[in-house]
Amino acid sequence: MKTNTYPSKYALPKGIFTVGKTKFKWYDLADDPAEISPQDIHNARLCVEYAEEDFQNIDDLGFIIMHRCGENYLLLVCTWRSENELWESVYYDGSGNFEIWDRNKTHLPTYCVWEMGIVYHESQSWKKYLGSGREENVFLYCR
Repeated sequence: MKTNTYPSKYALPKGIFTVGKTKFKWYDLADDPAEISPQDIHNARLCVEYAEEDFQNIDDLGFIIMHRCGENYLLLVCTWRSENELWESVYYDGSGNFEIWDRNKTHLPTYCVWEMGIVYHESQSWKKYLGSGREENVFLYCR
């Protein structure tokens, strides 16, 4: 088995990104998050705003991971649904525009080791939110 040595990557929380009724926590993930350009973030946000999932009209909470992979990006758009389920749409940027990653296959990759740190943090925040009075504690989840 061939193995590679991978550098560490760093997650940088970027605050709340609201799309209509949906509130997302935004994370940049990269060897150096400063390498993620404002234009690439702008393109990613447009992708989410106009996504087929219609986040404009769904009252959801979730998070987004903008993962720089070499010269390209994966954009992981995650929402909490049915109270305890994490739903995900994955987009990639290979041509300068974010496009849906058609993953209609039987066995699929989910999260890499760097993304799992963010997912773990978010699952702990969500469990805390589920155990709270909910509506009055939305701000607790969004911190």
